[in-house]
Formats: sequence, C-alpha cells, structure tokens
Amino acid sequence: MKVSRWTSWMLAPGIGFLVCVFVGPFVYMVWVSLTDLSFSIAEHRGSFIGFSNYVQALAHDGMFWNSVARSAVFSMLCVIPSVLLAIVLAEMLHWRPLAQRLLSPLFAFPVLLPSVVVGLYWRVLLQGEFGVISYYLDQLGLPGAKSILSHSKTILYTLALVDTWQWGPFVALMLLAARRSLPRFPLEAAWMDGAGRWRAFYDVTLPALLPTVFIVALIRAIDSFKEFDKVYIITGGGPGTASELSSLYIWRVAFRQWNFGYGAALCVVVYCLIYAFSRIGAGQVRAGRRS
Repeated sequence: MKVSRWTSWMLAPGIGFLVCVFVGPFVYMVWVSLTDLSFSIAEHRGSFIGFSNYVQALAHDGMFWNSVARSAVFSMLCVIPSVLLAIVLAEMLHWRPLAQRLLSPLFAFPVLLPSVVVGLYWRVLLQGEFGVISYYLDQLGLPGAKSILSHSKTILYTLALVDTWQWGPFVALMLLAARRSLPRFPLEAAWMDGAGRWRAFYDVTLPALLPTVFIVALIRAIDSFKEFDKVYIITGGGPGTASELSSLYIWRVAFRQWNFGYGAALCVVVYCLIYAFSRIGAGQVRAGRRS
C-alpha cells in the first residue's frame, strides 16, 4: 500500500503537466468552438452559440471537406510507397550486416532535420529558375520541369515524394528492428522445404511482420494527415488550393480570417476524424494479431 501511494505521488507531477499542456488547452478549444469568437468582426466577442459552428462545418463548408479529402489523398500517397519501400529495404538490409551498419546512420539523418528545414531545402531544389532538380529534369526533356511546383494535378505527388524522402528511411529502420526480432526457425523450416529466400519471405516473414507494418502505417497516416510545415513552406497551399490540406485550411480560417470560434470547431472535427480512423486501424491490428 505504501509503495502504491509513493508511486502515485511520483506520478502526480507528470500527470499534472500533461493535464496542463494537453487536456487544458483541448478543453478550452472545445469551449471556443461553441462560441462566435472572432477578431475580424467586432460584434463577435465570444458569445455562446451552441453547435452552430459544427453545423456550418459539417453541412455547409465544401472547401473544408475538399481540404480533408486532399489530406486523405496526401496521406495515402505518403504511407503506401514509404511502407512498401521500407519492407523491401528492411529485408535486404537484414541479410547484409555491413550495408546495415553503413546505411543506418544515413537513414536516420532526414528525420533528424526539422520539417521547416526540409521544406526550405526541397523548395530550393525544385525552384523553377535555379533549382538543381528542376534543371536536370529540364535537361532530360521532361515537360513542365521548370514549373514543377505549379502543376495542380501533380503537386500532391511532389509533396508526398518529399515526405517519403524524410520519413521513408526511418520507417525502414523501424521495420528492420522488427525484422531482426523475428525467430529464425520458421524460415529455416521453409528453406528445408525448398522455398527460396523471397518465397520464404512472402510466406513466412511478411505475415509475421504485418502487425508491425500496420502499426507503423497507422502512425505515419495520422502524422501525414496533419502535415503542415513542409507544405506551407514549399507551396503555401497552392497553386490555388491544389495542396491546401485540412491543416492549412484551418490555419487560414483561424489566423488569416481571425475566426477562432469556427477554426476551433474545425480542429475538433479533424480530431474526431483522426480518432475514429485510429480506432478502426487499431481494431484491425488487434484482429490481425488474433488471427
């Protein structure tokens, strides 16, 4: 009993810090979402208006739902290639210890860079007039290489490539760690039955690795869905609204239009969407483990 009470006292400062930093601001945001607080309209001083902001967001704001759809597409473009590439890299590095030791520090380097730095770095590389990548793509005869950041139909693919460059190698390291923890005897049994390396990987290793793959993909999906820094630095949401993700749209409502009540409501809606998606994803992971 004394140990339990002492543990509770030791945990109290950390719990209090979490409440102050996370729970408190979230509760305040929910309250603001129920008001008409706006710095651009003098009459809107934070009066309680109930669920009017939520009705506006859910039923009448087509631009918001378009931005949510773009965030979902961007998330898929980031997650699917990076996870597939990471699976292949993890399996290849697992059988090459020397390459593993040499490449692991390089794989960790992009994720150590701040997202703002990554955004500035790639904005310079892709800049139409003096960007190195744009120059060589133009030399190869690629149409539109000088305006690669101005194509509304391909800008999400370009931004997803930047995100994959930053996070794909780190995902590979995570899957490599999971791959090294798998037991060896099922593979040896498959080899004794005549299976080749890649056949044994597909039939034995990949099914054992899938729970970790699902967890990593879920984390990356949530993280990429709320991406803001790199997209803001590289395109600012343009051209037009082609790369305006939900995070940028909420930022524009709150800090360009100064409509804090409505912006807070949009944040709560996005939070509920992410929470529902994470619960569904977690359920799929648990179902996969039970099977």
